[in-house]
Amino acid sequence: MHCPEAALLFAFILSVTVASSASAQIFRDRIYRPPTHRLDMTNLPTEADAIHVKAADGTDLTGIEVRGRSDRPLVLIFHGNGSGADDTTRWFAPLADRGYGIIAAEYRGYSGNPGTPSEAGLAQDADAFYAYAKARSQGRPVLVIGHSLGGGVAFGLAMRQRLDALITIGVFTRLKAMAPKIARAFLADRYDNLAAVAALDEPWFLLHGTADDVVSTAMANELHNAAVRRRKSGASFALAGANHHPNGELVADIIDLLTAQSQGRTSMPLPPFVKTYPFGG
Repeated sequence: MHCPEAALLFAFILSVTVASSASAQIFRDRIYRPPTHRLDMTNLPTEADAIHVKAADGTDLTGIEVRGRSDRPLVLIFHGNGSGADDTTRWFAPLADRGYGIIAAEYRGYSGNPGTPSEAGLAQDADAFYAYAKARSQGRPVLVIGHSLGGGVAFGLAMRQRLDALITIGVFTRLKAMAPKIARAFLADRYDNLAAVAALDEPWFLLHGTADDVVSTAMANELHNAAVRRRKSGASFALAGANHHPNGELVADIIDLLTAQSQGRTSMPLPPFVKTYPFGG
């Protein structure tokens, strides 16, 4: 016997499912917003070159390397969802000016690289660029920096490798917390940075601008508190007035400080608008 109530209920469930799936796809398109042009090698620091690595699944990837001094660490950078390795290299040019080597990773599906971006795919890309960085480091420390979505990529790498140091800028707690509630159950990618904090076994430094209007300071506080509870090694740096893309010179100042501390040297103090909060480990 036909039951109109059951038919209506089924139609309602179907409509909600379709709407949720559509919402998830829309949000996924916001997660990955790859530049379609190939890497622009103009106006980069001197000694910048395109580099080529191969991910474990055979995907060929092109990134950027800036050679540095032998007495400075090498910095491996994972950029945010709408950036490219070229933009990132320009942002971190102050590090190159100070002698740091830079490897700006580029993801599959970004800047002319083949493939489609996903959490699993970007994990393979991270592994490939990290292996390249270690080979190029010649025993120097490799500092891994992740900005925004790249912070999730960097956290994932830290779950698979013990890093010399992990530095995140404007990173979120978990991807689902950034998504509309209706879409959360349909997201395939997780980027659960909050859960990853417990497993960190390397120094971690969390940088977050107090005027960040993309990732809230509440998320930074949640990540910081998780590190404090676990007595992790490292600290948070609250950058008063900074937005989602802090000034590159300021980021370089902080990395100079961390490098000097790791080598037992003194360095210039940070500006007074930068507040440091150790995790306690």
